Amino acid sequence: MEVTQIIAWIHRVMLTGLKPATDHLGCEWPPGSRRAMEAGSPFARQLLGAFAGFKSDLEARVLCHRLPRSYMHNFVCEHDLACVHLAHLQYGDFRSTAGWRTSAITHEDYMITSESSMSPWAEVPGWRKERNLDDTLHDIYQGIGPHLVASTIVHCILEEIPKCTLEKLDLKLKSLYTNSYKPWCRENKTDSAGNSFSGVKFNREKTNKTYPELGSVYKANEVKVIIFRAAFYCKDKLGSFQGRVRAMCLYSLASWIRVLDLAGGWLTNDEVESACKFGVQFLLCYQYLAGASLQAKVCLYKIITKFHYFCHMLIYMKLTKRNVRFDACWMEEDLM
Repeated sequence: MEVTQIIAWIHRVMLTGLKPATDHLGCEWPPGSRRAMEAGSPFARQLLGAFAGFKSDLEARVLCHRLPRSYMHNFVCEHDLACVHLAHLQYGDFRSTAGWRTSAITHEDYMITSESSMSPWAEVPGWRKERNLDDTLHDIYQGIGPHLVASTIVHCILEEIPKCTLEKLDLKLKSLYTNSYKPWCRENKTDSAGNSFSGVKFNREKTNKTYPELGSVYKANEVKVIIFRAAFYCKDKLGSFQGRVRAMCLYSLASWIRVLDLAGGWLTNDEVESACKFGVQFLLCYQYLAGASLQAKVCLYKIITKFHYFCHMLIYMKLTKRNVRFDACWMEEDLM
């Protein structure tokens, strides 16, 4: 709590542009001290500062803001009533008619939360819950991406090899890495994953009853490269309707990433429209593939809560025209 009190004090001081007369507890500086003598003078050529946003991964976000609705709870989202167990509020429904879309929780709604559940950051001038920025590094490349590429690649192999055993899957993944992925990376002059593909690293070592997911050995930038390669790989597997949806799913996310990579910090109207179109297209395709797999009783295309948070990322982009790539925690992760 005291940390956020200090942060709030710092931001109140920055808004004045003047050096403070008291500390964060309201106590005046000792008479004759340097701070006492400089109180009231400009601290940065009369420039002002203001709160811009809160950046972190989801775990830190939940802990710092005491979120009663998060990936660790039945109600998974701080912005609405999306839920794990209630069918009409399913967080994994991305259609325009999804029930959670009519249950928005505004900042004003949040501010009537009980004091014990209130974020300490409410003291910081300019903080609103919408300023808890979504992070593409953890949400996309360490969240959605590992599930997407692992499921699509395993799905392609299962279609190609009927009655595929775990041993055959492991051999095929290793062959795919050596004969397809690495040559593609060399041809396109991009870094290849330092980790080969295998059943262990795709969460398919001991049973086919686990959902495919890239292991934590794959870093965010590696996952980003694999998304693009998987999009080209699935483009050649269009024999079935599911194959075409699968290819469209990967193409859409890769296109969303590309639009943001080529844009500046703030998007034009055309860039916003294009990015949101690709983002929604990706979510709807993934939802279809997850539903089809569930119906077929096959463990593919798991929908984790970060897919729901990606949906809010698209809503935020449409409202603000902000390029969310610029709010990612790449540098912060390196510093840690």
